Amino acid sequence: MSFHQALQAFAAMMAKTGLWRGFIAPRQRRGFVAWATLALAAAAMQAAASLPAIASEQDRANARAAAALQAVASLPAIAGEQAGANARAMAAGGALQAPRLAVDADAQAYRRIRIEVDAAPDARVAGYEIWFAEQAFRSTSEARLHSVIAVGETAGLQRGPAGVAYDDCWSDGRPIHRGDGGAPLLDRRATRWACALSGMQPGREQWIAVLPVDASGAALINPEALHPVVARTDAPDQRTPPPDTRPILFALAAIVLSALVLLIHLRRRDVREGRNRTRNAHLYVAPALLMLAMLTLYPILHGIWLAFTDADQSRLGDESWVGLANFALAFAGPGMGRMAIFTLIWTLANVATHVTLGLALALALNQQRLAGRTLYRTVLLLPWAIPGYISVLAWNGMLQPDGLVNGILGTSIEFLAGAFSAQASVILVNIWLGVPFMMMVFSGALQGISPDMFEAARIDGVSRWQQFRHLTLPNLKSTLVPVSLLGFIWTFNMFNTIYLMTGGNPYVGFGEPGATDILVTHIFALAFEHGQYGLAAAGSVLVFLMLIGFSWAYLSRTRATEAAA
Repeated sequence: MSFHQALQAFAAMMAKTGLWRGFIAPRQRRGFVAWATLALAAAAMQAAASLPAIASEQDRANARAAAALQAVASLPAIAGEQAGANARAMAAGGALQAPRLAVDADAQAYRRIRIEVDAAPDARVAGYEIWFAEQAFRSTSEARLHSVIAVGETAGLQRGPAGVAYDDCWSDGRPIHRGDGGAPLLDRRATRWACALSGMQPGREQWIAVLPVDASGAALINPEALHPVVARTDAPDQRTPPPDTRPILFALAAIVLSALVLLIHLRRRDVREGRNRTRNAHLYVAPALLMLAMLTLYPILHGIWLAFTDADQSRLGDESWVGLANFALAFAGPGMGRMAIFTLIWTLANVATHVTLGLALALALNQQRLAGRTLYRTVLLLPWAIPGYISVLAWNGMLQPDGLVNGILGTSIEFLAGAFSAQASVILVNIWLGVPFMMMVFSGALQGISPDMFEAARIDGVSRWQQFRHLTLPNLKSTLVPVSLLGFIWTFNMFNTIYLMTGGNPYVGFGEPGATDILVTHIFALAFEHGQYGLAAAGSVLVFLMLIGFSWAYLSRTRATEAAA
């Protein structure tokens, strides 16, 4: 057996037994073939030198082969499935061919260089590493890793959209497949693929090389003998053109002009009716009126316009008219009925409790014989005097499993984890925040009622309940009606409590509002978390219309203006 035959026998034995699995680190395996050949040759020569002189040439060849096999048998056992596979491939004589790399100079863009790679399919390849540097290099230690393109089976995977990923690649002329998490995946049967490498410095030469690796990340060609290609991009930055502000300026000008026309009309009417003493009044109110019109009226009108468009975070300023589609989706969206019911419960429970408790505390503190009324009013006013977000955050901490409430109760209840408990918690916290305001309003109103009526009623033997029903309530109607209406509007639009307490959670279902979401918190999430400005604007318009309708109906039924008169 010749020495070459001995090496072949050695390789076949390694492929069969997988002896050098895990013997060396992945990066050290790159020069493995050369190392193994030198090691075996040295071992064979050393063993042959210790043999006695052999007469014939054939005997000397046989002796060298036997010594080589003996040296192989003395090697330590090696683990690692991938190394065994590489050893079998090398034993079969299939050296991996380095991929051919070219630069597409016609497809360069700002800070992007497009490379095209031709590589023969090989079962050993599990991915390609793309290395680059601003100077020529031969080793990966002299370059930086840009990205890694995995190789595998792409059945059932979708091809990702081009131009959105950091590693924007193509295979077979189409965008590359994307696996879990959007990672690029090249079909193992693909022979040509391309990538647009982003983050490249414009106007500077870049050296780029592609290195095939196996499943363990070990290089399949010598990483110390790379042949990078040089490329550069001089494409200018393509900035987004400034938006067309002419419609905005036209709308603001129309609003200002309308306000000026209104002021001129009011001034002429005053002159015509002989109210000459107010000739400068319109001039004084003009600045405030113009600023209010521009800062309030224009956003409202623009929001109504967006409600009929498909505006989102990618098309804001380039939206298209969609009619009533956003309103239909706002009504028929998943979980909208459940959220509307909770919004109604939230509003009615808060307003009813605010008015009832506020009026009860005001009546109690209005008793002349009660000592320390000023102290009681001060203490009860603190929840309203403290900034709302501080109070809400404090309650959030106290309702945690390790918070003050559980510490007092000796429990570990997660008040904000369950749907019902979270809803009850946010309602109770908002009641605690709103009662002091109602108490102070009713206290002021009670001070304006003449005590002589109550004194005469007591002399006539009228009970306290009848005094409250026939004297107190009718005199409080002019205060009770508008305050209740304001409380309804404020509570319906109360954003801080729910956003800071639960953020709309707990989670209910994919694409649905959270268990504690109300209309305004859901609209906020649509606009500023999901970027659906058109749908959010449609929701805002619906809330505005509902509040206008409720206010009109409420004032019409209660005849508050007549009571005030």
